[in-house]
Amino acid sequence: MVLPGKNVDYISAIPPELLAHIFQLAQQPSEPQDDGSDSDEPPLLAVELLMSHVSGYWRKLALSTGPLWRHITIDHNGSVDKLRAYLLRAGCQTPLHVQLNLICDPEVAPMAEKLDLVFEHVERWQRLTINADIERSDLPVMSRMYDVSAPTLERLVLCVDDVDGEALKTVRRADVEQILTQGCPRLKVLRLRGLPMHFFRPPLHNITTLYLEQTRWLFFGFEGFKHLLSSAPTLAHLSIHDTILNDTEAWPFHHISCIPLPNLASLRLSIPYTLQPLESGILIALAAPHLSALVLKEPGTGHLDPFAAFPGAAHKFPALRVLTFFDFDFNSAERLRPLAEAMPGIEEFTRIHSTACAPALLLMLAGRWLTPRADADADADAELERDAELWPRLHTLSTTLDVADLPLVRAAVERRQRLGFPLCVLRLSKDVFEEAEEEELETLEWLRANLAVLEPFITPEGWPPGEEYDPDDTLFT
Repeated sequence: MVLPGKNVDYISAIPPELLAHIFQLAQQPSEPQDDGSDSDEPPLLAVELLMSHVSGYWRKLALSTGPLWRHITIDHNGSVDKLRAYLLRAGCQTPLHVQLNLICDPEVAPMAEKLDLVFEHVERWQRLTINADIERSDLPVMSRMYDVSAPTLERLVLCVDDVDGEALKTVRRADVEQILTQGCPRLKVLRLRGLPMHFFRPPLHNITTLYLEQTRWLFFGFEGFKHLLSSAPTLAHLSIHDTILNDTEAWPFHHISCIPLPNLASLRLSIPYTLQPLESGILIALAAPHLSALVLKEPGTGHLDPFAAFPGAAHKFPALRVLTFFDFDFNSAERLRPLAEAMPGIEEFTRIHSTACAPALLLMLAGRWLTPRADADADADAELERDAELWPRLHTLSTTLDVADLPLVRAAVERRQRLGFPLCVLRLSKDVFEEAEEEELETLEWLRANLAVLEPFITPEGWPPGEEYDPDDTLFT
């Protein structure tokens, strides 16, 4: 019982183990809110500093919580003394999360001292991110990693735009393994953006998630691409951005299922700057019987046609259940139907498109492209329609659309119910719910009554599915 006039500090009553855990949760990155604001307010203090300035109790607890100080950021601003303080507070047993930002032109001596200090703790790295506009011979970063081991490293992000002439002389072009050659047995997640795809690759034996993000006009070629992926036998999630070969080199479409990825579960492809249908080429070349989720962003016109026409395409990915289109849509049955037939097991479909055009899939589900035969009775037509229906397993649809398309949505839901292939989950643009007027509101009420879930579609699920928010994953948003 609290006596009248007695002040109670409930925060101080929280067990220290729980409060320390709350501190660490506050450090986890979260997706920024899309609230339309354009605030010029300066950023808040880092969480660990903020928590240590609230009260004497919080400060003592924060300073004694080693994992709170594991996040080491090196750039042109921070001092060597601050870096030493963080390393001391983290303690010698705490795995480190290190981020090196060398985007501007830092002074060589102070930055070299910071790099020397953080590389003394390479055996403690758990996560490492390097953002550099250029690998410099007078301030090398990547070459420090050539013949070392990182026994506790689990996640590695390498974003390097350029390399100067002297540093270029030392790169190991021909080797698949170019950095960390003494081993990184726990490395599971790897992002190679820009030059690291070509010059700064670690061992790939244990990689489960791989991001290949081309940002320079350098090309693997088909054989280099095949060799790279074949060096990652445990790969479960693969993301490819931009072209991997020059348009002067023709993709060998006769190479079928020649890249074995037996554990691959999800694949993302965004290859907008090529005249060749590389999306089809990659799908045909992969041997991935457990692929269950596919994301396609901005494929060129007709770039999926070779795969759709590929003999046996319908049996190539028997586990494929989830399909996502980014900034891409079909506008004719002639092109959508072959692709749907090549991926017959789809259960969840997502479409994110910047235009207000009615989604081609909705037109298909609503039967708008079907032409009843004049010589058949209604029952026969219904049976033929049911037998010919694409994606009979489809139960979840998430799509951007205009509020004017709600009648089409209802027609699709009604038709799928009639055929015995009902939709269960429907996610529509947030604007649909906000802009709906009387007639549209009636349609929404009907949809709520006939679906298990009807809700706003705000953002697509993170990739890989179920993973934490990744602030470095910017090329598919």
